[in-house]
Amino acid sequence: MMPRVPMRHPRLLRTAFACGLVLAVAPTAAGAATLRTDARCYAQGAPLRMSATGLTPNAALTVALDGQALRYRNGSTPSADAAGSFASSFAVPALAPGVVQLRHLLAVSDGIHRPRARFTVTRAAGADFEPSSGDPRTLRARFSVWGFALASGGRVTRMRVWLHWIAPNGGVRANAPLGTTRGDCGALTTAPRRVFPFAAQTGRWVLVLDTHRSYRVHASGPRAKIVLHVRPFSL
Repeated sequence: MMPRVPMRHPRLLRTAFACGLVLAVAPTAAGAATLRTDARCYAQGAPLRMSATGLTPNAALTVALDGQALRYRNGSTPSADAAGSFASSFAVPALAPGVVQLRHLLAVSDGIHRPRARFTVTRAAGADFEPSSGDPRTLRARFSVWGFALASGGRVTRMRVWLHWIAPNGGVRANAPLGTTRGDCGALTTAPRRVFPFAAQTGRWVLVLDTHRSYRVHASGPRAKIVLHVRPFSL
């Protein structure tokens, strides 16, 4: 029986911050108990499978997500088997509106051992910049991308991200490196930089962020787009 995951809506900034890299392994002084998840990055509502070892044989267990105990729908209490192992699964929680990704802490306790594992829930690959409005001649902003590892199947978390400026006429105006993604889900937040490092003509621009040095109409791998309109600016 799958445990019920409590729905919580923490107050978080909208900007996607790079998440840490430790997946699981936090043995306590009482023994080498471990807890692992089958992935480090999950889409909202995706199934998570966990497995623990080194627990007290046949002990009753408490499974907690971010410090809050998970309850099984049939009211049963999870327990370790005769070998001190435990396995279960649940659907990861959804993200609150405006939150693009969130890291969680999963723990299993038998009263003596309390192994822990961290994982991250993310939205689909996306990008944004903040502040998002201003004089296009001088506007500086932090660019953020998220979910790039999820889009690549979770196999690669460190990827070089490139920014491509597609002009209103459909041509490629410029290409530039943004940095390297990190964390469970492949996220990146840059230092403030020029949104337009050149004189931008008025009209509809598309900023494409992907892992290719040069822009391609059809490109493999994760990709995000930001559409913005440049209008005549007056004081």
